[in-house]
Amino acid sequence: MVLSSNLQKQIVGCVILFLLIGQVMLFSATGVPALQRYGSEFYFVSRQALTAILGFLFMLVLSRVKYQFWYKMAYAVFGVVVVLVAATFIPGIGHHAQGASRWIRIQGFLLQPSELSKIALPLFVARALAEHQMQAFSSKKILGVTGAVALLLGLIIRQPDLGTTTLLVLSTLGIFFIAGISLMYLLTGFVLGGVGFGLALMHYEYRRKRLLAFLNPWADPQGSGFQTIQSFLSFHSGGLFGSGIGNGNSKLFYLPEVHTDFIFALVGEELGFIGAILLVALFIYFSYLLFKTSFKAAEPFACYLAFGIAFLLVAQVTVNLGGVTGLLPVKGLPLPFISWGRSALVVNLAMVGILLNIVRQSGMISSNNE
Repeated sequence: MVLSSNLQKQIVGCVILFLLIGQVMLFSATGVPALQRYGSEFYFVSRQALTAILGFLFMLVLSRVKYQFWYKMAYAVFGVVVVLVAATFIPGIGHHAQGASRWIRIQGFLLQPSELSKIALPLFVARALAEHQMQAFSSKKILGVTGAVALLLGLIIRQPDLGTTTLLVLSTLGIFFIAGISLMYLLTGFVLGGVGFGLALMHYEYRRKRLLAFLNPWADPQGSGFQTIQSFLSFHSGGLFGSGIGNGNSKLFYLPEVHTDFIFALVGEELGFIGAILLVALFIYFSYLLFKTSFKAAEPFACYLAFGIAFLLVAQVTVNLGGVTGLLPVKGLPLPFISWGRSALVVNLAMVGILLNIVRQSGMISSNNE
């Protein structure tokens, strides 16, 4: 499979670097705990590596699937994902863990359907808005689209998963914005989303504690502020150049979930300020490439879809890094391509695959026009 443009090569190059960095840091984060719990220090990293290889091949396959196919399948994909998300609440199918029902068990493998919504919702909204370019929306269609989006978001927040819901709402509003939807509708959606976010935030005590921990983690250093404080200590102990890969102490049960939500803290500890800044710089460059894909798109559907996918990937990075560094409240979102999480990894790679095809076809159209 030959990549046809420099933009494609740059995107794929960034993904390969992220995956390699992720494997190294994941092994460093999980070697000791995995040996103690499962009898093998390679328990996590071997599974993540296999997922990364299969996901990368899947990404290359999707880069060859014309995005026009996704236009035809958008509504069907959206419907299937809604059913899968709803299935997380069915006893015997849904898997409940850590106070949430976000997974379904398939042949011993846990699938998180809300991750699939990061593809399904941009597809659905992009097609609906692309159709709007060809014919005016009727009131009936507006209500239908809004109701369908609200149904999916309602199911996800009920799991509960406020972080993913928030990202999906912001991504949807972003697609509406670049599509030229009336500012009044955007403001209405933003206000309603803000009210819903506030109500959801205050409904659960652990969410209120997270907010208070963000404002002042030292108010409850052994409770809600523990992770944030330990993350700060990890960065502080790393200094300028870090303690070296494998030499960090935060992973030795000092920082909970270091291999998922807080793996960037381990990067700061073992690779130091320099290593952390270089990783952030790579993510910034990657974000630029993703949004560039949207602006190169030759058709409205491709533009909206690329923007929605790019927004979701960049927002996940922003929220994770913001939470780990104390700049944003902790949302429980993994760092794309780096953190442990097989469902998230496959979905993120699939999203990149769709973007690569948009770049590919846009380049071909531009060449033909010339």
